[in-house]
Amino acid sequence: MAKIPLTDLGVQRLPPGTYFDAKTPAFGIRVGKNRKTWIATKGKDRKVITLGHYPTISLFDARRKAYSAFIAPEQAKATIAFPDAKEAFLAQGKWRPASKRAIESSLRHFIWTKPLSKLTFEDIESALAAIPGRSARAHALKDIRAFLNWTVPRYLPVSPAVGIRMEAQPSRNRVLTDQELKAVWQATGECGRFGDLVKVLILTGQRRGEIGGLHGSMIDRDRLYFPPNLTKNGREHWVPLTDYSRSLLGEKTNRFVFPNENGDHFSAYAFNHAKLLKLSDTTGWTLHDLRRTFATGLAARAVPIHVTEKLLNHVSGSLSGVAAIYNRHSYWDEQVAAVKVWEERVLSICR
Repeated sequence: MAKIPLTDLGVQRLPPGTYFDAKTPAFGIRVGKNRKTWIATKGKDRKVITLGHYPTISLFDARRKAYSAFIAPEQAKATIAFPDAKEAFLAQGKWRPASKRAIESSLRHFIWTKPLSKLTFEDIESALAAIPGRSARAHALKDIRAFLNWTVPRYLPVSPAVGIRMEAQPSRNRVLTDQELKAVWQATGECGRFGDLVKVLILTGQRRGEIGGLHGSMIDRDRLYFPPNLTKNGREHWVPLTDYSRSLLGEKTNRFVFPNENGDHFSAYAFNHAKLLKLSDTTGWTLHDLRRTFATGLAARAVPIHVTEKLLNHVSGSLSGVAAIYNRHSYWDEQVAAVKVWEERVLSICR
């Protein structure tokens, strides 16, 4: 009977045999030819109890069942390690893909291996202080708070993050000048596929996570489709494509358009953005500022605000409340015209 750290991915690949979790006492899985059965041992004679079958019962639920059935609550709280609790938190089925990617990225700042019950206020403050950038620290604090609130009362009586205050975040109003936009556009040529991604952000005004997570199945000939589970507001979204912006996406395949080294959605934003800042000799702007630059550029071209909000997939502003309920017009032709006007302006500046 082997002792190994049980993970969701590892359980799927286990060959026949009996395996006990190296981190959770008396809990394991028996792998047969036809099915996999969660088990736990009870008492001095280590009587084996069946908890259910995988994948009908997930690793997270089986582990919780073992805790509640055979391990005293206080022992469970003292036993579970921070990485295991974090894994359980992320394994919840409630996440939209984009949200899960964002919170996974944020929680990577916290790398404790100690039992969750040993986590202190000072641990969290120290980890936050090591994160460069006020905005990144704010996102990390928001997400570690959400995680720790979830652990109460599952594993902890109170969150150790109570009392940690978020730094004041200045409202951003950064818009790239024509000169900066030209410098950035020309520098993208030395940034590979990230450079193409940035050009698409400039031309379409979409969020970086939506373009970075773009899959070939979401591309039509003259438009992009973002399903509700990939958008920030949970609403499906169509974006017009010009011939030029379509060419930046490459040949349509059944893969991510801007893949990382593992073939998954793009994720190396910080490294590539820093490189682009250096190559373009620009400072003080983020990828999200390209979205604001897009909206400001449309306003300067006299594009109506409700058309801009359609392009940005905003649900507040001019088409909120009663107007949003009764005005179901898509303004698609107006959106197409606006994107073409903006592209002409960008290309006239940058080429």
